[in-house]
Amino acid sequence: MKLKKVFAIFFYLAGIFLMFFHLVVFADNPKQDKALQVIKKFGTNLKQELQAGLKKSPVEAIKICHLKAPELTQAATEDGIQIGRVSFKYRNPQNKPKPWMLNEMKAYHAGRIKTPFAIVKFQNRKEGLLKPIRTEPLCLNCHGPEIKPEVKMEIQRLYPKDTATGFKVGDIRGFFWAEY
Repeated sequence: MKLKKVFAIFFYLAGIFLMFFHLVVFADNPKQDKALQVIKKFGTNLKQELQAGLKKSPVEAIKICHLKAPELTQAATEDGIQIGRVSFKYRNPQNKPKPWMLNEMKAYHAGRIKTPFAIVKFQNRKEGLLKPIRTEPLCLNCHGPEIKPEVKMEIQRLYPKDTATGFKVGDIRGFFWAEY
């Protein structure tokens, strides 16, 4: 159990370091920087909610994710920046990839992109941003290869077409995205 906590802390701190490193070294676009801040705030709030639910049970965490994730997504959207989560193996069909995301998502999964995030320029002068969500030990309760029967039942009840399982620690489980 202690090793899982060490890994969780390591991945969390590594993510913060990479985000900070990028903001300091590569900061060149205020909208991009704002999008990263909005994603970070959303990710932190969602993680706190899920951790609180996991203290009760993984089933409670699923219920919280089902109810709170949409609320937190809406609350985090600001200043013309829309955000969300996306995955090839999504739990919620609303988290299906949009066409502008596909190439970068595939490149991350193939290991061709190793940066903390990717920028996609649109024809209408807008941009999109994708930031990988790495699987942490706590994610395995609901997204891992072995899920408890009561957790599987709750997932099936709330997400009958779920495909978001089978991940290992460190896998890219999905992406935070922003359009601005």
